[in-house]
Amino acid sequence: MRMLHINRTLFYCLAGLLLSGSMISVRAQSNSVKQTKSSSCPNDDTGLKLPAGFCATVFADGIGHARHMLVSPNGVLYVNTWSGRYYGNDVPHPGGFLVALEDKPGAGKTDVIERFGETPQTGGAGGTGIGLYKDWIYAEINDRIVRYALTASSIVPRGAPETIVSGLPLGGDHPMHPFIIDAKGSMYIDVASASNACQLQNRQPASPGANPCIELETRGGVWRYDANKTNQTFSPAAR
Repeated sequence: MRMLHINRTLFYCLAGLLLSGSMISVRAQSNSVKQTKSSSCPNDDTGLKLPAGFCATVFADGIGHARHMLVSPNGVLYVNTWSGRYYGNDVPHPGGFLVALEDKPGAGKTDVIERFGETPQTGGAGGTGIGLYKDWIYAEINDRIVRYALTASSIVPRGAPETIVSGLPLGGDHPMHPFIIDAKGSMYIDVASASNACQLQNRQPASPGANPCIELETRGGVWRYDANKTNQTFSPAAR
């Protein structure tokens, strides 16, 4: 696995949410691509060349090194960001590594940015995985997957997180843990490989692969846990 560096964040607001609403309405009013763009994306500032009927805006920028994101049913975008050696050990963005972004006027650009979760001061280094299940935001932070309770009164959690699983491997080349949660609450965590290709000498030309690849006991696979259960511990048996 090779990590994707995203230094200008976030992604572009394309299709999907806009297309199902405002874009359809604009097309009904005019067949002109020019009118469609001016009505739906008055601030088309991305420089992207898109097919007719599509436009784009920079939804958010400068929030940190965005890794994974999700959109809640009420339209709030949640992003997990990361720092560390893969980004030159730069100074993390002030505030928590988890970011909530909201576009209240529907202009294609966020007008609300709130941070929560671990900070460098509390020992955090950010993470990759993020998920939504029931009324909880789940997020990877260091060697843990934690969850935060959401309430109707705020787009960011106010209480402390609960640990779902801890002890996830961090050493080696790929210390990330993206995950998904299915409708029944099974959490599937990708535990990335410790080396590049399980060579006897990592990343060295002509070095043969290890046989057997011992790291596969705890790396380079998918582990399953229960998203409804707290304080689980990483174990080879859950692979």
